[in-house]
Amino acid sequence: MYENLKILLDEGMSSYKHPTGIGQHALNLYKHLSKLTFCSITNYSYMRLIPKGFRKFSIDLYINLVHPFRNYDVVHYQNNFVPCTKGKSKKVVTIHDLGVFLYPDTVPSIYISYNRHSIINAIKKADAIITPSESVKNEILNMFEFSVENKIFVCYDGIRDIFFCSKDNPDILKKYNLTAYNYYFFLGSLSKRKNISFLLKAFIKARKERLISNQSYLVLGGYFWWGAGEFKDLININNGIISLGYLSDEDIPYLYKYCRAFIFPSIYEGFGMPIVEAMSQNVPIIVSNIPTSVELDNRHNNQMFVFELNNVDDFINKLSFVDSNFEQIRKKINYGDLSIYNYENVAKYHLELYKKII
Repeated sequence: MYENLKILLDEGMSSYKHPTGIGQHALNLYKHLSKLTFCSITNYSYMRLIPKGFRKFSIDLYINLVHPFRNYDVVHYQNNFVPCTKGKSKKVVTIHDLGVFLYPDTVPSIYISYNRHSIINAIKKADAIITPSESVKNEILNMFEFSVENKIFVCYDGIRDIFFCSKDNPDILKKYNLTAYNYYFFLGSLSKRKNISFLLKAFIKARKERLISNQSYLVLGGYFWWGAGEFKDLININNGIISLGYLSDEDIPYLYKYCRAFIFPSIYEGFGMPIVEAMSQNVPIIVSNIPTSVELDNRHNNQMFVFELNNVDDFINKLSFVDSNFEQIRKKINYGDLSIYNYENVAKYHLELYKKII
């Protein structure tokens, strides 16, 4: 244990309610770093009293004011932001992705200019930058000529402990009226960036044309987010599509474990945590050929079924093949060693990085 090292994780408000990707990562990193050194995490839950449109600006203003007085060796800002003010603490930032630069049409316009400014400032001001993939690191180096390669470090996101200890329990499916292996699964925000409109239309077409079993369902887990108006009306049981909303940690591993295949057709990702979660449950995975998904596939024995982004015929061919050969595919799957995503190891890697910066 590094008793003399003091770390603060500043994760904005991503974990104050129902944490999704960034919030889950911050909470689990904190849980495991606390076993290794002195580590605190911010709690801005009181900021929920501020109207949503002003909340982010208020938090960032507050952070700029308090940073000079924070008495830590390292403050690790979790979400594309570092304060402009100076202080005694080294500033580390995680830049999860560059979606606001590369795919601005997949996020609300109010996000774009503010988040672009935050990312550019973070690249300039941070003492170290963490990215969750080589793809994002390369995007930063290619896009910003002022970026410095030796202060950018790749540290993969982790998957929660529950994924490494889930056991067989098909009874979990009863609460959702599902049967093992008769459904395909997606987990993530139901949004434009996740390419849900493409997924639903392609799945409906495959089912209607009997290219997959008409007894198969598509199950969606996650919140509706920006762009959902384009596809909400397609989500109904008559189309074989079921939306479960936000799911508990206890149930998620089993929804992966008993699906026929996990599908992740995203337009852009910084990492793709649901892909690794699906790997941990040893299920077939169908993904679009975006850089981060290809990076994961290459790292894990090229076991995934990769289709050309937005190519309906290619997607349906992969889906139909998996549907017809599910049992044989599942028996042969070998994603290799996933221990690099265990938060014990993720925390150790972060700690070594903090020591290097200090």
